Amino acid sequence: MFHAPLFGRPVPPPPPFGVLPAFTPASYLALRRKAAGLTIYQLAELIAAKHPAGQARRMGQGDAQAELRALLRQLETPGVVARHADTLAMINRAMRIDAAVYRQLATAPVDAHPTICRGCGCTDATPCEAADMRPCGWAGADMCTRCTNGELL
Repeated sequence: MFHAPLFGRPVPPPPPFGVLPAFTPASYLALRRKAAGLTIYQLAELIAAKHPAGQARRMGQGDAQAELRALLRQLETPGVVARHADTLAMINRAMRIDAAVYRQLATAPVDAHPTICRGCGCTDATPCEAADMRPCGWAGADMCTRCTNGELL
């Protein structure tokens, strides 16, 4: 099984009005997928195309893409976290994510979370590329220059 519910963990109160909620592993994956312009269906196809055949067989005898779609939906569900590094590596082969950021969002307190762009989900470790093919920078506390310039939004 590739996911683990976070049952038993206290649910933080909602943020005050005007304050954006903290990133979660689920919201990070969803934002990175959407910034890549992919649906869950398309991401499952990419993973299946780039995933070693032996690992796909390990997922079961049925439709591997249907299982991938179900897994991706689960991982984008609040409160669900990938348990295995292989799961994040599999996703990273199809779209750029930072497993260290994902794990930090899953385990570290909110005040220790990395800076993540609210537009595309890029970080210092995984910057996006602007139109001139240079990595983006920070335009504000939580927006990269690419998103601020309207290249992605």
